[in-house]
This record gives sequence, structure tokens and C-alpha cells, in this order.
Amino acid sequence: MKTIDLVERIEGEAKLHCTWENEKVKDARIDFLNFRGFEYILEGKSPLDALVYTPRICGICGQAHLKACVEALENIYENINEKLQITQKAKLLREIGLNIEIIDSHIKWFYMFILPDIIKLNSNDLGIYTPLKGTRWMEAQKSASETIKALAVIGGQWPHTSYMIPGGVMSDPTKLDLIMMQNYLQTAISFFENSISGVSLENYLAFDSVDNLENLNGDLRYFKDLSFKYSLEKYGKSYDRFITLAESTLFKSGKIKQRLVHKLDFSKIVEDNSSTFSINKEENNTKKHTWSKSVSYDEHFFETGPLARAIISNRKFIKDIHKSFEDSSFTRILSRIDEMAHLLFETNNLISQIDILELSYIKPKISLKDIVDAKGMSVVEACRGSLLHNITIEKGLIKSYDVITPTVWNLGPQNKTQKGIAQKAIIGSPNIEIAKIVLRSFDVCSVCTTH
Repeated sequence: MKTIDLVERIEGEAKLHCTWENEKVKDARIDFLNFRGFEYILEGKSPLDALVYTPRICGICGQAHLKACVEALENIYENINEKLQITQKAKLLREIGLNIEIIDSHIKWFYMFILPDIIKLNSNDLGIYTPLKGTRWMEAQKSASETIKALAVIGGQWPHTSYMIPGGVMSDPTKLDLIMMQNYLQTAISFFENSISGVSLENYLAFDSVDNLENLNGDLRYFKDLSFKYSLEKYGKSYDRFITLAESTLFKSGKIKQRLVHKLDFSKIVEDNSSTFSINKEENNTKKHTWSKSVSYDEHFFETGPLARAIISNRKFIKDIHKSFEDSSFTRILSRIDEMAHLLFETNNLISQIDILELSYIKPKISLKDIVDAKGMSVVEACRGSLLHNITIEKGLIKSYDVITPTVWNLGPQNKTQKGIAQKAIIGSPNIEIAKIVLRSFDVCSVCTTH
């Protein structure tokens, strides 16, 4: 038997094709059917135009695209031996802006995208989690909205901010601005303590064992209890291989297949479009069924995202949970909320480190439009995982712009030798409801996938 379901509430939509045998998913296919074409739009544009276009790839992770774009442009300068001087203040403001965006996304994802479907396994009445009117849903929305205001202080607006430029940032916050940002973050910290975890942030960050699951209260305890009741710790397992491309004050880069390796060779990252529609209709055939490409490292698919970051960065609580439940949907979902706690603590500290007397921007000596031929690449950790931007300029204009998003790593189609990460994770699901939860556990973004 085959079923086709439209999956919504995933930042866009996708079609989930399932083949069933003995009341379990025997095979799965995920189709992303909306063509967008940002990479083609950028061809022939001025390199600085990319700072305006790329944050509009996604309405959730525009900061990540902006940071990846500006650092790819700065890498061009480095590759022509004109490395730019970026002040510590500018670096901090960039990382803080990205962290705030990730916190905002994690709150919204948990309460608006994944938790309602898990509750529906148990009851049709969502109660306080009912969209638009449930008290907890409204608290989550308020917490996310207050958090993102901290980003607007330095970015001027959200979404689609463009305050980062080669050489630094166009932002010069005052001491009062920084205090205001910490006050906004405190709203999210209080929400995490009172509603999400039911323990103080300090106590939560001290968790280091699977036994600490019993110390959870609030919505994480509710999530844990429902997860074990419906076996989410058994479903959603994929290859148990992880990759993190970028580093920050909180994240380490590296990959895990059988052992942890921190040194990455970016030349081993390869995109595959054998299942991907082409804008040239003559090249399309029955094997092409999605606008998503797939991407592998050293010929293997790797999962990226909060679970990968936790494992590679050696966060003991999630590592011990992973030791017990592997790369299940339960582990993957909890990892994202756990990351929120660490980001709240770290970002608050980063704001305190800003020296307001330091320069925000140092103008490059050479204009990008005067650079004849050059290439630049950058990697950033976005809310859903590792993001890569690769740009080639020729005669001062963009010749090509390649974006590899986290959802291409996680949601891309199978290639000639192996099934995609999410595709494999869905296989074995006992019903369509569980299959959709497994899919959502990757924090699916259709618009980033089909950029």
C-alpha cells in the first residue's frame, strides 16, 4: 500500500510518500515541489547585492544566511591576500545576532511545529497548547517575540536584516542598548525556567546524565512522558552519523562516523542532483521528483543540527541520552531544546563582553567591484544545522553562488548508494502520525531546501 500526505507547518510544505508493509513504513520519499531560484537570481549581480538577497532565502534563519554571505565575501579578500581586520566587537555582535535567531526559532519550533503533533497522539484536546488561544502557546509566542526584539536592537529590523557587511557591522549599540538586549533575553530565560524545564537555568546546565530526565518538570517532562508512552525513543533512527561544519564560542566543528574527527576537508562535500528537477525541462525524467539536492561528505550522508552539535561539542547530558536512545526522534527533539538553554546562557555572557568603545567597522581598502576573479566560501551554524555559502566572482560580478542548507543535508533525497537521512529515519514508523513527527524532528524548512 502507498500513501501520499501533504506535510505543512514546516516552514513551507512537502509531500511525504510512504510505502507500507506489515503496518510499518517500508520505504519513504520526501518531495519539495516549490522552485525558488535564489542561486540563479544572484548570477550577474554585484557581490554586495548578495547581502540583501540571501537573508531573504528564509524568514526564520535570515541571520544565518547573512552571516554566511558576509563571511564568504570576506573570504574573497583573504584569498587575494587582502585579509580584512574584523574587530572583536563586530565578531561578537554577529554571533549574538545569530544566537538570538536560533533561540527564537527553537521556541517557535517546539511549541508550534512539533509538540502539538506529539500531544495529538494522546488527545485531540490540546488544552493550553492550542494554537492562537492556549495560554502556554501564547506564552511561548510572547517569549519568542521578546527574544527577537534583542536582535532588532542591533540589526535594525527582523527578519531579513542586512547590518553585517565586509569589514564588520553597521551597528554601534550603547550601554543602554546592551542592557535592553539582556532584559529581552531574560524573558526567554524565565520562560525556560518556569515553563519549559521547571528548574533553574543553572541547575539545568549542570545535568550530565540520562538520570537527570527525572529532574525535568514543566513542558519537557510532559514531552518526555508522551515520548516514552508512544516510543519516540525507538523511532526516527537514521545512520547515527553527525557533522558540524562551523565553530562558535559554543559549538565545535567536526564529524562522527565511527569516531570523532575535528578536522574537516571541505573538498569532500559533494552535491548530487540525480533526483533533482532541472530548470531545463529537457533534462527532467521520471527519476527526478524534487527541487532538493542531496549532499554528502566523503560519499556518506551525515545528520547536521542541534543533535550533531551536542555530540561533537561533548555536551554530557545529550551525549548520555544519545548513548541510551541513539539518534531517535526523542533524542533529536530534546537536543534542540537543550541547545536553547546553552545559547541563552552563552549569549547573555557574550553581550557582557562587548566593548562599546571599540570600532564596529573597518572599511576594506579594496572594493569588491574592483576584484576581477576570486572565490570565497564560509560555513555557519544555523538553527537547523550547518550552512555553507560558496561564491565565485568574475569581473567584479557574481558568476555563481552555491548554497548548501542544513535541510539539504538532512532532508535531501537518496543517491545511487544510500537513502537520505530523514528518509531512512522515517522507515519503520508504525503509522503516518509517527512518520510525520519523525520528519518534523529535523525542523524541516522547505524554503531553505528549495532555495
